[in-house]
Amino acid sequence: MNEHAIISVKQEGSTLLVLAVNAALIVWTWNRIPETLPVHWNVQGEIDRYGGRFEALALVPLILLAVSLLLIALQSRMPKNTEIMRVVRLGLSLLGLCITAQYALDWTPERAVLLGMGLVFVLLGNVMGKVQPSPWVGFRTPWTFLSKRAWHKSQRRGGVFLVCFGLLSLIVGLLVPSAWLLPWLMPLGFVLTLFGGIGWLTYLSYLDYRQDPAPEPVRSVRG
Repeated sequence: MNEHAIISVKQEGSTLLVLAVNAALIVWTWNRIPETLPVHWNVQGEIDRYGGRFEALALVPLILLAVSLLLIALQSRMPKNTEIMRVVRLGLSLLGLCITAQYALDWTPERAVLLGMGLVFVLLGNVMGKVQPSPWVGFRTPWTFLSKRAWHKSQRRGGVFLVCFGLLSLIVGLLVPSAWLLPWLMPLGFVLTLFGGIGWLTYLSYLDYRQDPAPEPVRSVRG
């Protein structure tokens, strides 16, 4: 194994640990749950489809793992944002763990999603201020590419929003009774707050560009 591979394994240690815990949890839970389980719910929280153990426990984590592997393949196209991509992979692995844990810990699916997405947003928000201009990652609008000031201010502002939104999701997921979550808090409140915040951040990126006395386009969108 070459030096670069060793470094990569060390850097991905947290993600590999979460994946190992998730795999162990799947094995531990497999024979402790019924062969047929609910796997899909409508917005009222009513079960509308059943599936087997594999679909319930492992399908979503495996899809997220496939996305993570795709990000590794794409990482050569964005060398300046390697740290960001590592955090994305860690977040996806934690989301997969929360999806699996709902059966072991008797969580409702909406609680599992709130906790998993909360972790993803908090992790991303903490590193988003470091995102370099890229067509793949970061908070991207037409105006962030027209002004370095707009790009960097938008990333820092977006990071603050993601951390706050992620912490709010974690608090709701941990403390709010399940009967209160559907449908008003999850998914309606979650989606409206997320997209409302994105809309406001988009407008602020436009203001950043307009208020830049000498807007300088980012030199490269390869990162």
